[in-house]
Amino acid sequence: MTAAVSPGSDGRVLRWETERSSATVDLDDGARLTSLRFDGRDLLVPHEGRDPLWWGSFVMVPWTGDLRHGSFHWRDRSWRVPRDPSGDASHGTVRRSRWTSPAPGRAVATLGEDWPFAGSAELTAELEPHVLRLGLRLRADEDMPAAIGFHPWFPRVLSPGGGAAQVELPAGSRMLLRNGDGTPTTRYIGLGPQPWDETVRCSVPEAAIVWPGDGTLGLTWTSPFATVFTAHEQGVCVEPVTSPSGRMDDDLAAGETLELTFALTWTPWEP
Repeated sequence: MTAAVSPGSDGRVLRWETERSSATVDLDDGARLTSLRFDGRDLLVPHEGRDPLWWGSFVMVPWTGDLRHGSFHWRDRSWRVPRDPSGDASHGTVRRSRWTSPAPGRAVATLGEDWPFAGSAELTAELEPHVLRLGLRLRADEDMPAAIGFHPWFPRVLSPGGGAAQVELPAGSRMLLRNGDGTPTTRYIGLGPQPWDETVRCSVPEAAIVWPGDGTLGLTWTSPFATVFTAHEQGVCVEPVTSPSGRMDDDLAAGETLELTFALTWTPWEP
């Protein structure tokens, strides 16, 4: 694997290449994975003028999903963070940050002033001809609640004439039951029919995106949870997360870390 930090059309980018694959991270856009190619196929929804929440693959730290009305309760008090135009606070703070790269396979950023606790995030990457391995780490500089995750957008169709993406989850996976206002409960029920927009507790932390006629992208990660979204015509999401969307189930003491790894493995289609 070769890697380098270099100027891109919109800022600093980190690139990796092998003879069969390539990947690009934009350090000025929250360390977003802007491109992932295997055997000439780009497996991420491209920018093309889309809202930042709807393309590429971005990291979510120190929470995932939406904090309703930009607030959360922790240690017997209510806390607030800046809200998005939707009225909620979506997907953490570091997706808006400018990151730095102290080494070719590593990027770091602070949690920023919009989060009431000091800490930092680190993203690592390792590319092979048919595998991309990502690591995400949150370090708490003071006590805090936390959740972290990846938010990749996979295209509905990869190539002209190719089949539409099919999301496959392990047998026995269950989805989080939500209240009538959409807030998460602590109960899980059987996975309903697609389209999905659910937090899923996987029986095994893995999934597959199958594009008939093109190939399969196998996904594995180190948490039982994922947010799975298949209800949009442009693409599908399988988002590894450490807590159900909208919750921060880990309490970190100062000096502790929360980690998540994510491997994406490409297998070409075999008729």
